[in-house]
Amino acid sequence: MSKRDVPVLDLPNRWEKLISRAEGTGIDPKEFVERVDDAAERVDELLNLVQASGGGIFEVFLGFSGSGKTTFVNTLPRFFDGIEVESFPSDQPLDTLKEFISKKYVSSRDRKRIILIERRDNPDSHDLDSVRDCFVKLLDFFRTSKGTVLVLWTVTDEPAAEKITETAWAVGRDSIVDPQSRGLYRFNGLSRNKYKSVADNTARNLTGDGLEVFGITDEIATDLLTDCETISDYYGKLVRKSRQVQGATWTILKERVHPKLWIVLPGDTRDTINSTVRALTQGTRSRIDVDLLREFITDPNNNAQYVKDWKQRLGTLAHIFRTLDVRLFSMPPNVSVAAIRCFANDDLKTRLEKRTASKTQSATALKKTRVYKEILAELSVKAQPFAEGGKISKSTEDEYRRIQRQAADTDKPLNKALGELIRFTLQEDSPSSEISIEKKDLANTGLQPDILVKLSPNDFICLEPTWRSSGHPIPPQKHKNQNTLAEAHIKQYVLNKALDYTKAMGL
Repeated sequence: MSKRDVPVLDLPNRWEKLISRAEGTGIDPKEFVERVDDAAERVDELLNLVQASGGGIFEVFLGFSGSGKTTFVNTLPRFFDGIEVESFPSDQPLDTLKEFISKKYVSSRDRKRIILIERRDNPDSHDLDSVRDCFVKLLDFFRTSKGTVLVLWTVTDEPAAEKITETAWAVGRDSIVDPQSRGLYRFNGLSRNKYKSVADNTARNLTGDGLEVFGITDEIATDLLTDCETISDYYGKLVRKSRQVQGATWTILKERVHPKLWIVLPGDTRDTINSTVRALTQGTRSRIDVDLLREFITDPNNNAQYVKDWKQRLGTLAHIFRTLDVRLFSMPPNVSVAAIRCFANDDLKTRLEKRTASKTQSATALKKTRVYKEILAELSVKAQPFAEGGKISKSTEDEYRRIQRQAADTDKPLNKALGELIRFTLQEDSPSSEISIEKKDLANTGLQPDILVKLSPNDFICLEPTWRSSGHPIPPQKHKNQNTLAEAHIKQYVLNKALDYTKAMGL
């Protein structure tokens, strides 16, 4: 295990970083950036002024570094219909701004144009010396159809902002700037009471997880708001706190093993299994939906002891579940039955009508499951994308129900057979893999996983099958039994099993 395996927060505090992170996840950042209401109203006023006057307008947006000025301007198309934002590159001389705007003009495009002078928040002396020439060129150009634009310059340096706007007013007065503002708008960014929700939403969009996964409880997130002048300040505090949590968790784990708790759910009907798994997980990696568990734990009607234990750990629930990589996987009955036919003892096989199967065909069926593909991913072995298998016969479902009765006494023979099928299948895909079944204590932790897949000296996948049934009767039986595949049953099992691992690892 390496320190980076412990979840740690990374919130991009600049537009350029946000773009880079979002591109890596295939998400458009414009879709989740929060609107800054007062600044949006100001842009609306300026665009109306451009339309009413038929000429261009220039304005400086002055605000603290990290207040979100550039992000705000770049995401304006999300909040306004029929506008486009184009950035004037920082490597082009300021006095070429008029030519840049002219080249970007498209007469057939019926859209309001905003030009952002970017990455000059602290203008150097050369830019400031070029300001007058720039405005002289814009003065007449703003009165043409190509020059009917809104030009925004985001600035952090207040003296520079004042010099820029004073020059604009001196050169063109209301032909260049709004006479009421004289070209200067003070951008305050988001109100502080929105910082927490925006940070959580950003983390969820970029990583799939909220702040609590990274050890940032609601109480911590609220306390960190103190003295934050910008959302960038807040992001910085959150990241530093998350790294402290990561360090503390790593201190616990670095000298110990790192178990990945993967719960496997064999059942008699694939639709019922999949329905329960989908209800309790999120994403394509079958990770447990921590928000759902939190709602269950905080329900005042839940007074079971295991729930009380989790209530004491509620603030770290998400962090624990991601550190242990708790997942829930479906195991269809055709694979479960194949494992028994191939590898179970004769006593268990006597329950079956058909007692043998091809090991090769059984391995092929296992290879189609999501859990096997995820095992290969952890072993750095490439696998084909997951796709649901074909139809499973009623006779196979009944065969599963016959062997599932064994779980009422002990599930060890079932787990052993499934583990042997996994071992046999991995001999082809990852011959050096080490599999232990129902017999190994996990490095003096007191944990004894049903099936153990060794990834490295200190890293293990701990497969914990829980053999369940929808309760459908087996002919000639007519009465239906309890549905142990129900969401409530599995939710309880997940929390109990995760609690065992949490206590054993000292988390």
